Amino acid sequence: MTILHNYFSNEWKPDPNKYIYSGWKLLDKIKEHETILDIGCGYNLFKPYFENRLYGIDPANDNADEVVSIENFKSNKKWDVLLCLGSINFGSFDTIDNQIKKLVTFVKDNGRIYWRQNPGVRDHPWKGVSEIEFFPWTFDLNYYFADKYDCKVLECKWDINRIYSVWSK
Repeated sequence: MTILHNYFSNEWKPDPNKYIYSGWKLLDKIKEHETILDIGCGYNLFKPYFENRLYGIDPANDNADEVVSIENFKSNKKWDVLLCLGSINFGSFDTIDNQIKKLVTFVKDNGRIYWRQNPGVRDHPWKGVSEIEFFPWTFDLNYYFADKYDCKVLECKWDINRIYSVWSK
């Protein structure tokens, strides 16, 4: 078991109440007919609100619909909305680049990706956080990656201590 897997299996706990834009407010941004892929869904907290339309993947949490990393996830389906709420935040530039390259293949044309990005800080209160390699997200990196993968940044702003970003494909 990797350090990251152990941390998210045994230590980390979600707190969607503390975020202004990338927490529960997202429920209002997703239309009734839209399908959702929740990448790194954790405890799959959004599932009850989109029961037949949301599919959650997570490499470290049995509450996911499928316990799998984005790197190993396989599907021919495309979704209207992707949620990346703290999941594409770990590892090197190349790791993040490869994860984004893969995840954009799962969003429909004109679909949206909602992000909560860590700017590289280890401010989680749980044991083991000091051993995690957080990727240092910036506003500029949102524009860089979106452009590289034929997406457009619709919004990019601070959400408390994280970056909230919305991309369109």
